[in-house]
Amino acid sequence: MIDKTFKFLSKKIRHFAPQCGAARGKQANQLMPNQLTPNKLAPSGFTLIELLVYIVVIGGVAVTFISYSLSVAQSRNKTYVAQEVQANARVAMAIISQRIRAASSVDTANSVFAPVNPGKLSLLMPDGSTTIIDLTSPNGALRVKDGLNSPVNATSSKVIVTNLVFTNLSGNSPRENIRIELTLAYDNSSGGVEYNYSQSLRTTASVRQ
Repeated sequence: MIDKTFKFLSKKIRHFAPQCGAARGKQANQLMPNQLTPNKLAPSGFTLIELLVYIVVIGGVAVTFISYSLSVAQSRNKTYVAQEVQANARVAMAIISQRIRAASSVDTANSVFAPVNPGKLSLLMPDGSTTIIDLTSPNGALRVKDGLNSPVNATSSKVIVTNLVFTNLSGNSPRENIRIELTLAYDNSSGGVEYNYSQSLRTTASVRQ
């Protein structure tokens, strides 16, 4: 009877005994949820230093982009202003020279020569009419009046003539020669530095005989 009882208890104890070896090690390595390490529990995100670094980098990129855009815009404006002044200067000088060459003589009595600025040039044309070249006002537009026609501006409203001087170089020569000094500037009403541009031209034209 004692032997039977001992055998029965031995089987029960063996059934409830913890597993040994690899199974026991595997069970030991498994952590309960409340046994997680602090790194696994910490929420992911930016630290204050990382956030400040990101803000500085983004701000630097934004400032660089804005500065580059402004530089491109100013360069484009400077190019446009220079082209506008140069084109008007060439056209104005060509008109004055053409009128002088087409004239039969210079009306010196009604002309205003150097050193007066702005000057005035009165030309007698072959058909008996008079062509007058002057400015609408000091630092104004170049104006040409042919005969009885209304005066016409030879320069655009975007530029002003800051210097117009006619010099009579004829002397005792039978052929009348007129030196033209012309300075044009962009009408910088906005006051921007990129709109400050002027150009001076000088040439001599002779009256046709």
